[in-house]
Amino acid sequence: MYRPLEAVYRHDRERRRSLSLIASDNVLSPAVRRALSSDMASRYAFRPEFYSGTSMMHEVWSAAEDLAKQVFRCDFVSVAPLSGHLALMQSLYVVAGRGGKVAAVDPSAGGYPGLMKDKIVEVFDYRVHFLPYNRLQLDLEESLRVVDKERPAAVVLGASLFLYPMPVKELAEAVHSYGGRIVYDGSHVLGLIAGGLFQKPLEEGADILLGSTHKSFFGPQGGMILTNDEKIARAVEETTFHKFVDNIHFNRIAGLAVALEEMKRNGPAYAERVVSNASELASSLEKFGVKPFKSSSGYTKSHQVYIPCNEQEGVRMRDVLEKSRILVDMAVRMGTSEVSRRGMGLKQMSQAARLCKRALEGENVSAEVVELVRRFQRIRYT
Repeated sequence: MYRPLEAVYRHDRERRRSLSLIASDNVLSPAVRRALSSDMASRYAFRPEFYSGTSMMHEVWSAAEDLAKQVFRCDFVSVAPLSGHLALMQSLYVVAGRGGKVAAVDPSAGGYPGLMKDKIVEVFDYRVHFLPYNRLQLDLEESLRVVDKERPAAVVLGASLFLYPMPVKELAEAVHSYGGRIVYDGSHVLGLIAGGLFQKPLEEGADILLGSTHKSFFGPQGGMILTNDEKIARAVEETTFHKFVDNIHFNRIAGLAVALEEMKRNGPAYAERVVSNASELASSLEKFGVKPFKSSSGYTKSHQVYIPCNEQEGVRMRDVLEKSRILVDMAVRMGTSEVSRRGMGLKQMSQAARLCKRALEGENVSAEVVELVRRFQRIRYT
């Protein structure tokens, strides 16, 4: 008889013996895992309350909100969204309604696939205009032309392939001049923003900062919406329960509160390690003959390192590396969030780059990968 829990145990064992360079992944602390396994996993709570026995659930709910306000230096936060995708949907609905114009980074240039014309755009009947991109950076001059001509209700700044900061301030001035809103999707870089690096979207003019809580931010899977705008805050509250969510999964909220507490204590040191590791990984890959993307701004300012390739080559690289227990995605966006949280530094990034090169040349380096990761099992920045 098949026993699902045995697959869970096998998965955990395999992950402990693998080098994860997946840009959208991270690893949870034991304290966050404990919160996720709590009795709250099967309970409901609302505002105003409908149930009894929920006082501690409200306690961690308020704690998560208060900690997020401190970490991100903002006036309002919703931790209700169950994912970054749903946080984006709700944010767009709040500022653009249905049937209006939105502008975003083209998914074919590294933008979020959820903004393709048959995804969120279709659900809300938006007319989408893609902002010009040049070498994985927004073309500011051309983007300003698009904004001036089309006047979209919402301009989404963010990407799935997110190497460099966005020109938030410059675009915000143009968008705000006619009453539009800047929605900054920080899903991939939220942990760096929390640590004070990469950029400060709300201070630079974004009306909303949203994101996933499980990528560079090291919390459980979920989403957040943050703003300093009272009108937007009220609209988010009014469109939450029984509209975009019902049960907000209170074990997740508890885990997020713990992760926010960890980020408050250690965010700057963690973010600094992540970014320095990404830079070292990129330069080491270059040194060993694996050519990462590089612009005039350098290899990367985030946790991501990109190896340019077509889809077929990306699948091949992903599968070849996995045979040596090195994990990447088929876009070959390498990320340093998880390895940094496990305590790896510049020396290990050079070793990882060399192992990638040898694996891609056909050598099986599994034993060396297992030995490398064996020494970095303890979760840091807790």
